[in-house]
Amino acid sequence: MRLHHILALAVLLAPLSPATLAADAATGTAKKSSAKEKTGSSKARKAAGAAAGAAAAYSVASVAVTSDAPAAEAQNQHCLEAQAAGPSAQAEAACRQAIGEAEKSAPNSKHHATALSQQAALLAQQGKLAEAEAGYKRALAMYETALGPNHLAVATSASQLAGFYYQNDRYAEAEPLYRRALMVDERALGAEHLEVGKDLYNLANVQALMGRHEEAAGTYTRCLAIREKALGGQDPSVARSLAGLGMNYAMAGRLPEAEQSFARASQISEKTQGADHPETRHYLSWLNKVQADRLAMIGQ
Repeated sequence: MRLHHILALAVLLAPLSPATLAADAATGTAKKSSAKEKTGSSKARKAAGAAAGAAAAYSVASVAVTSDAPAAEAQNQHCLEAQAAGPSAQAEAACRQAIGEAEKSAPNSKHHATALSQQAALLAQQGKLAEAEAGYKRALAMYETALGPNHLAVATSASQLAGFYYQNDRYAEAEPLYRRALMVDERALGAEHLEVGKDLYNLANVQALMGRHEEAAGTYTRCLAIREKALGGQDPSVARSLAGLGMNYAMAGRLPEAEQSFARASQISEKTQGADHPETRHYLSWLNKVQADRLAMIGQ
């Protein structure tokens, strides 16, 4: 396949927007987490992924936070709301207040870890990558200590750190964290849970971008089966799984399979989201590119 098409198709793995992330996260009923199933430029994917990170950080609280530290919980909620409009002095202040309250009323707790995660998401938005990475790592370690290594909040936190690495093209570091999230979720929720499907999608993205296309195809296929069984054949998440599988086939030079996957993804997206939806247009664009490359190969 032509190099510029391969590079363009790889962008399918990038986040598009926090809104699309939120829609896909809703397919996980036990917990919410960040996802990586969107399209956009490298710069846009990093900005969108970091913006969504604040919501993903607080979503850990939906699993982990109870009323044992209401002041810390309230500050975390305030921090989330302040970050909704993007990086700002107000958001920075809210993060500092949330961490300060957690250090005072609930040190080294799940509340403290949530505050650190939210600050890490803000730092990532601001391009302060070393500080963001340190924050995500500290939050993950704190969740592990406070809740144990097999808690769902630990899976979400591991996925957040993996997402940070993924957004910054550090795929080898993202992979073991995505695998860990998968292991915890599968053990706690069952092998056919939608959250497991999301973990598989994230892992497949990394495998594809690392050039392990056969392995990625198997992982995408398992994700697709989970989503089809839980959601039916006509759902945007099913379309995204098919588009990821199509991208992987295209990068591996398996153009007939890529064409079939993109054709079905575009049909599902058009039916469920409309012909003018950004995802529908992207899937059709990739389908057209794959078809053009097939014709070019036939003509050679």
